[in-house]
Amino acid sequence: MEDGSAKEKKTEVHGGQNVDLPPEMIDAILSRVPVKPLCRFKLVSKSWQSLISDPDFVSNYSKTAFENKDVFFSRRRLFFAFFRGRNLVVYSLDLDQILNNVDGLVAAPTEVNFVYNHLRNDALDYRDHFVGSCYGLFLCEVHSKPDIRVLSLINPVTKESKTLPNTPKWRLPRKPYANRSLCGLGFDHSTNEYKVIDGQYTYSVGIVFSVYTLQTDSWRQIDYLFPYHGQGLLDRGGILVNGGVHWLVDKVTDGASVIISFLLAEEEVKEMALPHNAPESPACIRLGAFRNSLCVTFLRRDNEFWVMKEYGVRDSWTKMQVSRPYFELSHSGFWTESHDLMLFNRSSLVMHNFNEGTSWDLSISDMRKNDDIFSFGIYVESLPSVLMANNNVGGVEIEDDRIHSVTSSNNYSLSYNITSAIVMLACTILVMLHIKAFH
Repeated sequence: MEDGSAKEKKTEVHGGQNVDLPPEMIDAILSRVPVKPLCRFKLVSKSWQSLISDPDFVSNYSKTAFENKDVFFSRRRLFFAFFRGRNLVVYSLDLDQILNNVDGLVAAPTEVNFVYNHLRNDALDYRDHFVGSCYGLFLCEVHSKPDIRVLSLINPVTKESKTLPNTPKWRLPRKPYANRSLCGLGFDHSTNEYKVIDGQYTYSVGIVFSVYTLQTDSWRQIDYLFPYHGQGLLDRGGILVNGGVHWLVDKVTDGASVIISFLLAEEEVKEMALPHNAPESPACIRLGAFRNSLCVTFLRRDNEFWVMKEYGVRDSWTKMQVSRPYFELSHSGFWTESHDLMLFNRSSLVMHNFNEGTSWDLSISDMRKNDDIFSFGIYVESLPSVLMANNNVGGVEIEDDRIHSVTSSNNYSLSYNITSAIVMLACTILVMLHIKAFH
């Protein structure tokens, strides 16, 4: 007797014959389908809805993206957000358009309405909206009142969001802005779980970290007071590199600026020094990631920034130069063998060639010269649900937490276009066969 599951369903084809669809074939085809069509395929039947929602399928689906470069490229997106007047605008851009961009081509972004609708209400500080992204999930923060902060996890593709429980307050009573917080999002490969990091600090005391996981839907407090404090309005979302979330902080003892890393697996804090020539004022320093490494940019330093070539080693800081001067420079985390995508002065998205010292501006439709991009980065469209426990990326082994490309754009474009066409054709046939089984 058949149980009606997708794995045992017999499908009728022309000629009156019944054909068993091997579960391996179904999984192989569906694991290469883009996320948005795959979500629509849940409507084909209850068995497909059950299959696509199954945690094992979600894990294998995510794993495919990091094992198959064509699938990875097809799901990788650039997101950026800016305010136009008092209106928040959130866009997503297919990076295929960037890789194949030539002079005169205008990339067409897609407005991410779900994220916009989730964040637009009651925000006091728009620069706190996007804390970070990791494997398809966004961590967002909204201050609805001076002393009330709301953290949310969002999957912009599946259109799911989850408001996190209130973080534990280690210092009471908490006066408005007397305590502040550092935030970050990462994935712990040792336990296969997403972790949200919250570090509450008071300037004269230090930082207490708490860890939230989707599996438990609760916070755990790290029982230690770390002798650092954040930089108030200069605080940024944590930078995810080398299995740790990083922030620029000051020491409680002498006020010296340093980098700290919250190691996701060990749940410990590691201190790292800035370059020897770093400015004394933290207001002039921006922490980021260049390819697989930490980097810092110094405001008003013309056309240079510094990269930590060997993780944790101060003497490995190496100066890099760009071909144009800047007031403020940010790195997206996206790069190819020849180019890196960077944001100059919060308004110009630039692909820079470090080998040749050349660059070109990315033209985006609907963007204006005075649009101030306050948040941008790279994410991979994926299925992880923020509403389910026991939800993970499936033990994906990745060299680094940054999302990047190491192949040439020409090879990618041809390979991806052919693969995409084949997969969608196969999936169309599979859907048709599956539907015919019920008639």
